[in-house]
Amino acid sequence: MRPCHSVCFPIWIRVIAVSSLVINAGFASGQRIDFTYPSYGLEVHDDNVIHNAGHLDAFYEALHALYTTGKGRINIVHIGDSHLQADFMTRFLRTSFQRDFGNAGRGLIVPLRLAKTNEPADFRTASNRTWKAKRCVFPEQPLPIGVGGVTIENTDPNASLQVQMMDRDVDYSFNKLTLFFLEDESSFEFSVKGRREDEIAKVLSMEDDSTRNYATVSWEEPVNTITLRPFTTREEQSRSVVFGMSLERQDADGILYHTIGVNGARYRHYNAARYFTEQTTALHPDLIIISLGTNESVDYPRIESGIRDEIARLVSNLQQHNPTARFLLVTPPDAFRERTKPNPGIREVRDIILGYAVDNGLAFYDMYRALGGDGAAHRWKNNALLSSDGIHFTREGYLHQGQLFYHALIKGFNAYVPHRHP
Repeated sequence: MRPCHSVCFPIWIRVIAVSSLVINAGFASGQRIDFTYPSYGLEVHDDNVIHNAGHLDAFYEALHALYTTGKGRINIVHIGDSHLQADFMTRFLRTSFQRDFGNAGRGLIVPLRLAKTNEPADFRTASNRTWKAKRCVFPEQPLPIGVGGVTIENTDPNASLQVQMMDRDVDYSFNKLTLFFLEDESSFEFSVKGRREDEIAKVLSMEDDSTRNYATVSWEEPVNTITLRPFTTREEQSRSVVFGMSLERQDADGILYHTIGVNGARYRHYNAARYFTEQTTALHPDLIIISLGTNESVDYPRIESGIRDEIARLVSNLQQHNPTARFLLVTPPDAFRERTKPNPGIREVRDIILGYAVDNGLAFYDMYRALGGDGAAHRWKNNALLSSDGIHFTREGYLHQGQLFYHALIKGFNAYVPHRHP
């Protein structure tokens, strides 16, 4: 599909496999994923694919088993920057995967509102106290960073933390909680309260040395709201340091899609985060998607050296803690610098990411090319899909990115199944 150079109106595209004949043969029992999405004519259809998709065979095999049996659970961890923090694109990916393969829960959330930054709309965090906070983009500041890329701290033993699910379209009630917190001698314990202030679980610090800095608890009936209330059992307990929490339906089959996004984040920021990679182990990722590079590009023409080394370090550390996970690197989309000037730095960083992925046999999604390649930012802006800052996209723009990315992932799945070798 050729890019549209003027204002385009969306038309609906029905997604089938690369070859309908192959898919009909491979999915004789009806195991076929159909997906429709509106096209503005801006994307490059032939480039909207997962490259080196063979690296994802184990992930696609797990998807196939889940799709055909309805049994099992698959965890996807998606790491990124401000393109992910608001959760516009990733919400579409999460709900699409869960529509097609089953809903196992909301997954990882981070109390971003308490950290005084923007929070996704499908949940709300609140407290009766003000919390100190740190984002991973400020590594020189105190407080360690964990799995969510943002940390909050409170020394008041009466500081509660409430989480309420807000999505009316998806059932994200939960009865299993994995709390990521600084689990040392100074840490408070937590009582998990339901809506009526009934205690449904307790999170105890220093209880299990094998799972330091996170703890998992569960209860019988799913809830939509919980409040964490600290309490002490030892004199040295003096603070709550929270990194995030995973909310799940215990024993539910399907997909958990964990989004980690921090405004301004770069590869090096996640590498500097003390507990980040080791805590991803608790999410049991089958697939790790990394969508970074936009913030590295804004320094053009003085792109920082060592970006490839930072990519290698992050992937290596994640592999060390998640040896069976598959990896999918995503290039940044075209953008402006100083609001209106073309940014050649995007292409420069994109080439570094692709070079690393190719040299190391990892799967990659070239969003830069899929969204239209050179000059795409101008065309997306003309169609009200890119915001006035020239870097971030509108809500509709992120939604369309999610549609295209899911299309590419499902095309890869549909192409894998007829030739699968379990």
